[in-house]
Amino acid sequence: PVKVCGTCMVRCGIYKNQPYFDGADKATMPELAEWIVSSDKIITF
Repeated sequence: PVKVCGTCMVRCGIYKNQPYFDGADKATMPELAEWIVSSDKIITF
C-alpha cells in the first residue's frame, strides 16, 4: 500500500481531504516516525 501524508492530503491536491488515487491510505506522524526508526537509509527533499 502507498501511504500519503495526512496534512498534505487535507490541504493540497485536486480532491482535498481525499486520497490522491485508489489504494492510497492516509498516514500519520507516528507511522512516519516508525518508518524512519526501522529504515537503514532515509532520503529527504
